Amino acid sequence: MNQTTMAIVKGRLCPNFYARLLNILLFFLLFTALTANRVTAQGTRPASGIAVGQAVPAGVWVYPSHAFLTDSLASPIRLNAYRGKLILLDFWATYCVPCIAGFPKMKSLQQQYQHDLQIILVNNEAVARASTFLQKRKDEHGEAFTAIVADTLLNNTFPHRTIPHYVWIGRDGRVLAITGEEELEEAKLLQALAGEGSAFINKKNIDPALPLFSSADFPTDALQKYSLLTKGRVSGLASGTQFRKAKSGALVGRAFTNTGFFSLYSTIARQLQRALEQRFSDQQIRYIGANKAGFLQDTYNYEFVVPERLSAQLYPMMLDDLNTYSPYVATFKTEKNNCLILERTITAGRPLNHDGGDSLEKGTDQEGAINLKNVPVDALADRLENLAWNSLPVIDKTGISERISVRIDTKGNLQEVNAGLGPYGLRLRPAKKKITMMVISDQATKPTLYKPR
Repeated sequence: MNQTTMAIVKGRLCPNFYARLLNILLFFLLFTALTANRVTAQGTRPASGIAVGQAVPAGVWVYPSHAFLTDSLASPIRLNAYRGKLILLDFWATYCVPCIAGFPKMKSLQQQYQHDLQIILVNNEAVARASTFLQKRKDEHGEAFTAIVADTLLNNTFPHRTIPHYVWIGRDGRVLAITGEEELEEAKLLQALAGEGSAFINKKNIDPALPLFSSADFPTDALQKYSLLTKGRVSGLASGTQFRKAKSGALVGRAFTNTGFFSLYSTIARQLQRALEQRFSDQQIRYIGANKAGFLQDTYNYEFVVPERLSAQLYPMMLDDLNTYSPYVATFKTEKNNCLILERTITAGRPLNHDGGDSLEKGTDQEGAINLKNVPVDALADRLENLAWNSLPVIDKTGISERISVRIDTKGNLQEVNAGLGPYGLRLRPAKKKITMMVISDQATKPTLYKPR
C-alpha cells in the first residue's frame, strides 16, 4: 500500500477502504484546486493564495503531509492535530542563512509557550536533504522541531517569493498574519496568542520583475523613463539587483532592492571605469560624510530606466540621478594613495596557465589558501584585495591578457602571499600611486534653488 495515501491516526489505520478512498478523493480535489508552480525563495509570480483574515481551508487541516519528527517516529503530520493552538508555519530552506539564524529563537519560543504555540517548519526540498540537515541541527544544537518536508501543498496555499516566510494561524483557524523575520518577536507572539493580528506588518508579495511597487497593469512596453528611490527595507523583496532590458536585448535599466548605498555606488563605479578599460574596486571608494554608519547600513530600493536610445548612457545618467535625489553625492577624483601593485618579476618557476581549461572555473578555496583556475588576472587582484589583512587597492600592472591559474597555500600576510606568488613570476609591491577614487560626501543641507532669468 502506498504510504503517502495512508491515513494514520495515533498509529492506527482508518477502519475501512471507503474511508481511505474518500480521503484520497478529497486530497486529489484539494490539489487540483491549489495547483500552481512550486514556489522557491524567488520564483515566478505566484497565485494570491490564502490571505490574512481568511480561514484555512478544511482540506489543508486534514491532509497528511510528509513529516520529519526529530524526537519520534516520522509519520504524516496533520495541522488538525494542533488546532486550538497558535500555529506558526516557518517556510525555510537549507541554503537560507537568515532562516537558519532564526532557529534558536524558534526553539526558545516553542519551549516557553509549548502549551499554546506550535511551530512547524515547512521545507519543499528533497526529503533526504532537509531531514539530514534537521538531524544535524538537533545533534549539534538540540533543536527538535516538528517539520514538514518535501512540501507542495502549504507552499501553494501560502505562495511567496522570499524566505524566511512566516504564516501565523490563530486559534480560530484563520490567518492572523503573514510576515518576514522582522516580526518574529515575543511581543508580537503574545498579541497573536490573544488573537490580535492588527499590530503585525504583513509581508508584501512583490514581483521584482515588474517596475518596483507597480501593479501587473503597469504599461511596461510603453515605459520610456522611470526612476524610484525609497528608504528602508521592504519585506517581500530579496536583497539584490534586477536588469531591465529592451526587446532588442539592450540594457536600459537596473533595479536594486534592499541594498545599501555603498553597493549602489560600487556597482555604478565599476561599470563606468570598465567602460574606460580600467579596473575598479571597493577599496577605491571613500566616504567623507558625517554618518558613516548610516551610509554603510541603511537600506534603499532604487530603480532607474532610460529610453533604449540612451542605453549607452545608462550608468552616467544613473549616477547623476542619485547625485541629485539621494542623500549623497559621488565624484571621481585622481589622488595619490597607498596601494599594492601586482606586477611581474623577471623569473617564474611555474607557468601561469597551468591546469587551465576552456571555461571559467574558480577553485574550491580551502581554508588558508587561494586556489584560482583559468580566470582573468582581475580575479586574482580581487582575491588579493579582499584578504583580511589588506585594506589597500590592488593595481594590476602585469600586462597579462590570458587567463591564469594560481594557487597560494598561505595568505596570512604580505610576505606569505609574495612567497606564493613568487614561483609564478608575480609579486605585490607596496607603493603610493595616483589612482582613481570615488569620493562620496553628504548632500548640501541647503540645495541650490532654480532662479528664472
